[in-house]
Amino acid sequence: MAEAKKVKARVLVDGAHGNCNDVIEIDAAQVKALTGVVDADPDAVAYAESLSADK
Repeated sequence: MAEAKKVKARVLVDGAHGNCNDVIEIDAAQVKALTGVVDADPDAVAYAESLSADK
C-alpha cells in the first residue's frame, strides 16, 4: 500500500493536533475532515511559519 501524501497545515485551535499557529504535517485526506481545526492553504502555513521566525 502506498504511503498517504502528507501536507503542511496551520493549526487554528489548541487541541489534539497542536497549539494555535503550530505548523504540522498531516495526511492530505484528513484536511477536509479537520476544517476549522487546521488550514492547509499555503498562505496560512507561511503566516504561521513567519510567527515562529519572529521569536
